[in-house]
Amino acid sequence: MNSAIDRMLSGKSDQLSYKDWPFYWLTRAHGRYIDALNSALEDSRLDPTEWRVIMVLQEDQWISVSELASQGNTKLSTMTKAVKRMEREGLVTLREGLRDRRVTEVCLTRVGHNKMADATQAAAHVYRRAFMDMSVERVVLLREMLTDLAENLR
Repeated sequence: MNSAIDRMLSGKSDQLSYKDWPFYWLTRAHGRYIDALNSALEDSRLDPTEWRVIMVLQEDQWISVSELASQGNTKLSTMTKAVKRMEREGLVTLREGLRDRRVTEVCLTRVGHNKMADATQAAAHVYRRAFMDMSVERVVLLREMLTDLAENLR
């Protein structure tokens, strides 16, 4: 165990304020991020889940819906609905898996790629706003810390 964390939690656990709890701030930041992203993406008519689909698919040409859900930090049922909606809108195309026909794989269409530019601009605005007062080093440190946190909780 981490002795600093043990010291923080022991002896004053009955006095630990929610404002001292890192997960409070993580959740608060995530909620505000989703609100800002929803607002920024309004003109593109994408929601944050669809934005994550496009972000992941720009790097991975064909990917299973379950892997897309994992990479997009979204429940499989939510991702399946988003992918079906995006297919109807012509943003993605689907095929049965090449290795396993029970798997559905997803790929961006040309329309989906074209939507990426506007959506990226909108998301970049949110990114700049979120990190405007932070150095590159602090942003990298935050990413590394969140990566460690996610791995520790896996």
